[in-house]
Amino acid sequence: MAPAGYQSALAGLLLFACSLVAPSAACAAPSAEDSALAKLLFEQGRALMAGGQIPEACQKFAESQRLDPSGGTLLNLARCHEQEGRLASAWSEFQAAELVARDGGRADRQAEAADHISALEPRLSRLSIVVPAAADVAGLLVERDDRELGRGAWSTAIPIDGGEHVVRASAPGRQTFTATIVIARELDQKTIEVPVLAALPVPITPPLVATASAPPPASPPTATPEPLAEAESFTPARLRWLGIGSLTLGVVAWAAGGYALATALDAKHAAEADCYVDGCGENGLRKRSEAVSRGNWATALAIGGTVLVGTGVTLIYLGERSGSREGAARSARFVVGLAPGAVLTTITGSL
Repeated sequence: MAPAGYQSALAGLLLFACSLVAPSAACAAPSAEDSALAKLLFEQGRALMAGGQIPEACQKFAESQRLDPSGGTLLNLARCHEQEGRLASAWSEFQAAELVARDGGRADRQAEAADHISALEPRLSRLSIVVPAAADVAGLLVERDDRELGRGAWSTAIPIDGGEHVVRASAPGRQTFTATIVIARELDQKTIEVPVLAALPVPITPPLVATASAPPPASPPTATPEPLAEAESFTPARLRWLGIGSLTLGVVAWAAGGYALATALDAKHAAEADCYVDGCGENGLRKRSEAVSRGNWATALAIGGTVLVGTGVTLIYLGERSGSREGAARSARFVVGLAPGAVLTTITGSL
């Protein structure tokens, strides 16, 4: 369903709800300027619709309803969307108009809305988005036309306007699935199944291991590298301490990643409290954005922790190995050199 349809339907429901509760800031009357502009837009919409300019008329009615919601404007917007061929939007708006008319004692409008609802329902096109159990990974977010689709709407044939629609599924640490589907205006039934999202590749840096090798061949005088810097000798004890430090940092990164994941899930659950079948309120959208951001942090920390732990284990192993060798030199030097068109690094000494 198009966003304009959602806005107008929600405006009608808000008008109905405000008539049942005490006045509040959310139900405050529009300003005099908004009421005057809404009336002008309504009259322009009626003239445009009478002249056959249906899309332009629908825009006028939608803006009039947003500025000053009323049952009459909502009913005209629903008629306009029906003529435009946006049957799902019209069907939803007629339902909201029926509630407002029933509460306002307008039996004529209520009957008209009910007739349209009955006539439109069998003509609606529907789209089902199915998420198999295997594809329901942690942090999965399913969206239709950039609007989150809550779990309660999964595998449900939802009325939808004809045209092109985009379905997207994403999760932290997983490749995003995107599908574009074209729906006919009437009597179309389509289903999209979300596949198991593939895991993103995790880059692993292999540890640097010193190996014995034959001396390199002599280079031409012009390519002789000039030492730029020489690292301090790495004794077995220092290698072990470096390994312990790297291992500790890796464990801390894992713990931070777990915390980030927990807060991401909390934010997602908080967002669901302010979300409905085809959309979220302002707080829901903000919480959903927080959940995605924290999930990304959790993934980055998990990857970094894995690299640090792997490096730490390797350094500890090299330190223990070099310390146990009898008669071998217990230090190594790391040298960086510069040659034309290349940077050369070497390790000298033995472990």
